[in-house]
Amino acid sequence: MAYAKDPVCGMEVDTSSDLKFEYEGETYYFCSRGCRLDFEEDPEKYLDPEYEPKM
Repeated sequence: MAYAKDPVCGMEVDTSSDLKFEYEGETYYFCSRGCRLDFEEDPEKYLDPEYEPKM
């Protein structure tokens, strides 16, 4: 089983999840639909190196 970090909240998530989104050739995985929707709305906010996920 592989894991990835949810870029919105910072949780570790299973990469077999359907909660994923592709952006600029990279696939991102999410813990919930809400996190995925937030990311879809403003991916650059969550990919900014200065962004710190808050759970």
